[in-house]
Amino acid sequence: MVSWTNQILKIRPDQQYQNNLQVNVYGIFTAGSKPSDFNGRQKRFNRDINLANQIWNGGGMCNINFIPQPVFEMKTIIDATNLGFQAAMEGPVKGLIKKIKHKIGNPIGIYVVYTSGNDFAFSSDSTCPIGAGGVIIEDFRIRDGIPKFKLFGSIALSNRALNAPFTFAHEAGHVLLTELDKQPFNNIFRFNAIDPTGPFINPVTGKSDIAHSNLVGNLMAPVLSNITPTIDSLQLQKARMSKIFQNAIIK
Repeated sequence: MVSWTNQILKIRPDQQYQNNLQVNVYGIFTAGSKPSDFNGRQKRFNRDINLANQIWNGGGMCNINFIPQPVFEMKTIIDATNLGFQAAMEGPVKGLIKKIKHKIGNPIGIYVVYTSGNDFAFSSDSTCPIGAGGVIIEDFRIRDGIPKFKLFGSIALSNRALNAPFTFAHEAGHVLLTELDKQPFNNIFRFNAIDPTGPFINPVTGKSDIAHSNLVGNLMAPVLSNITPTIDSLQLQKARMSKIFQNAIIK
């Protein structure tokens, strides 16, 4: 049985670097996601959380804690092979996340959908992503000239991400580094993941990618190895100001 508290963590500007920021993480395994048994899925989920904490909760000015919450098993099929980044995050992944979070009372946190299929469809630079990370914005309004909203983390991981242990930590970084563009375009406010150590410049195409780091071996580089990646102080400073912590439920 899971119990929820009503205590809210409110962050004022002078508290942006307080210790032990927490964010709850919920795992959602779909039909065909690996491993196929519940114990194996629980181990995969726990591993993803533990490795993310090794990086984001490394002490000093960091201290970002991912708190594992219940794992859900769903009969829904979401095959990453047929989905690009945008299709995955705005389509079935978002729909499933909203279904689960509404069912459990809309707690703020990061929701991870484990899909079937080895890779997501080709992106514009002809690479095969194994994960996608973004946010879901709800209850957006302008109050006294200030945008107010609820922010939920949204992550999708393919089956091949099982063999890439830092994929969740990377995608969680996209959630934490998402910011509100305070200058609306055609009266529409936009949210963008912008890495402070970027943009990444593709050495082949010359294309610029603001969501990824240009530092070699960094957690937010577009391609990760299985060697423990590094994280930069600029990334930590920005991540700690994420709106998601202003609503974090304290266990």
